[in-house]
Amino acid sequence: MFRFQPTLKNLSSTRFLYPIGFRSHESKPLSSTSSPKQKITLPEIKNKEHRDSVLSLGTRKGDHQYNKSYRFYRLYGDRAYNYYTTIALNLKIPDANRTMFLNIYNHLITRKFLGEVAKVCELDKMISKENIAVAGCLGERMEAYCSGMLLSGMNEEMKKFASDVVEYYFAMNNKDYDYDDK
Repeated sequence: MFRFQPTLKNLSSTRFLYPIGFRSHESKPLSSTSSPKQKITLPEIKNKEHRDSVLSLGTRKGDHQYNKSYRFYRLYGDRAYNYYTTIALNLKIPDANRTMFLNIYNHLITRKFLGEVAKVCELDKMISKENIAVAGCLGERMEAYCSGMLLSGMNEEMKKFASDVVEYYFAMNNKDYDYDDK
């Protein structure tokens, strides 16, 4: 029994890590449920034509040409959002191991998370209720909005927006990470 005492004393100063690198004993205190959510500012698209087309996309059900435009906006916005989010996440946690990075990244690019971001930055209030009902997923609308920003030449605003989204993710999840590659 006496052999184990020095070992137990050493364990008290050792960091215990979860498999993907979260610090369990040094995490920030959980925020209360009454704390206000962090706001993400959604930059307004400078080009009125792009803004109007993005906000009214997908409202004409039978128009084949219009639906092709909607698919293009979604695809282009999806790729752009993924690109800028990767850069912002890499700047936020540059020394993260691959598993942890991909775990966070895969959460950030889901349409469910994009829908949550759309609600936080009030994109759903910019779109009329009839348009939301026809077009469906707010995550897709967020992707289309990102493409509208880039087609209007708002690269710097897109970088800041992606950085704000990454900060929002970390603030909402109260994550504190250990970046050692295990």
